[in-house]
Amino acid sequence: MSNFDVQGTLSLQILNQEDGLIQVQIETGGNPAILFKTHPNMNKELFTINCWPSVSGNETYVSIEYEASSMFDLQNVVISVPLPALREAPSVKQIDGEWRYDSRNSVLEWSILLIDNSNRSGSMEFVVPPADSSAFFPISVRFSATSTYSDLKVVNILPVRGGPSPKFSQRTVLATENYQVV
Repeated sequence: MSNFDVQGTLSLQILNQEDGLIQVQIETGGNPAILFKTHPNMNKELFTINCWPSVSGNETYVSIEYEASSMFDLQNVVISVPLPALREAPSVKQIDGEWRYDSRNSVLEWSILLIDNSNRSGSMEFVVPPADSSAFFPISVRFSATSTYSDLKVVNILPVRGGPSPKFSQRTVLATENYQVV
């Protein structure tokens, strides 16, 4: 991995103007690798992908494996593998999950609805006509989760001028914007 950047945002929406002067108390998770700075130093082992294309005769065999950290579960995972221009869909020999061939963009999309303790690792194998191994990169990955690297939580909202604490709720979402294996 040559480049890894994680950015997080804590958004606050105030519904009543009188609740606008508040102090937000937060609790951080127990991960000592997390530094709360402009550019945090994150755990880089969340989701690892390996891809091995090999040409044999008039075919290229491609094996892809994923291994996800047990840190948290991932939802709606899509691993998009670029392919050389093909006349027909690739031949998928084995897959943990589902696949779809996007012929317009020449991309094989490998989908896993949920990665949890039952499937922290998985693989896919497919065959295409002979191609240079660089044709299968960069691999793009999308996923979401309901917890984050830092496990940051709002634990209380205190009014600066005293009085009762305003009601609050929170929703935690982690989503990828640009995750590539090059």
